[in-house]
Amino acid sequence: MLKTFAGKSLFITGTDTDVGKSVITAALALCLEKMGYDVAVYKPLQSGAYFEKDGLIAPDLAFVRKFSKTIACKCSYLLEGECSPALAMKLARVPFSLDTIKADFTALRKEHDIVLVEGAGGLLCPVSFENKLAMADIIQYLALPCLIVARSGLGTINHCLLTEKIAKQYGLHVNAFLLNRFPKKAAETATQYVCEELARYTDTPVVRAEELSQLTAENLAGIFQDKIERVIG
Repeated sequence: MLKTFAGKSLFITGTDTDVGKSVITAALALCLEKMGYDVAVYKPLQSGAYFEKDGLIAPDLAFVRKFSKTIACKCSYLLEGECSPALAMKLARVPFSLDTIKADFTALRKEHDIVLVEGAGGLLCPVSFENKLAMADIIQYLALPCLIVARSGLGTINHCLLTEKIAKQYGLHVNAFLLNRFPKKAAETATQYVCEELARYTDTPVVRAEELSQLTAENLAGIFQDKIERVIG
C-alpha cells in the first residue's frame, strides 16, 4: 500500500535545459491527480513567455494545462526572451526577490495537497545577476527535496554526478535521478548500461522514464505508476 504524499512538495530540476523537466513535471502532476490528490504546479521563474489573446503565456505551465484543467498552475516571474531568467529579468528591469517566491509557494502549499515546483535549466542557472543567485538558491530557500531529470545516453553519468555534487554543496537532498526519454530498445552501448553504471557512483536512486510514442494524459501519468514512492520520497 502506498504511503500518503499529502503535505509534501518536490522541486524538479535538471542536468541542463531541454532535458524534459516540463514533461516530467506534468507526468508527476497527472499521476498524483489520478491518485486523488489536489496538485499544484509552481514555476518560480519562466523566461521564453509569449503573447496570446489572453495575455502573456508561460509555456511550461501551458503544457500542464493541455492535459488537465484542474491542476492549479502559478508563476511568480513571467518574462519574455529565450535566455536565462536572470538575463530576462535584467532586460525587463524586473527586480528579483526570494521572499516573493517563498510567499507564492507558501500560499500554494496551504491550498493544495502537493506542490510540484519546476525549475529552469540546471542548479546553477542564473536567477539574479545583481544578487549572484542561482536556481539552487531557490531550492535551498524553500527547503525542498529535488528530483534531477537527465538525458539518457553518452554523458549522462558525468552530468548527473556534477549536478549531485552541486546539490550537496548547497545542502540539498536529492530524492532520485530520473533518466528521461529512455529508449525502449537501447541500441547505444552508453544508454544500455547507464542506469547500473551511474548507480556505482551514487547512493541516490536511479529511475528511468521510457520514451513515449504519444503524449497523452494516460501515458504521462503511467510513467510514475510504479516509481512514485522513490521519486516523491
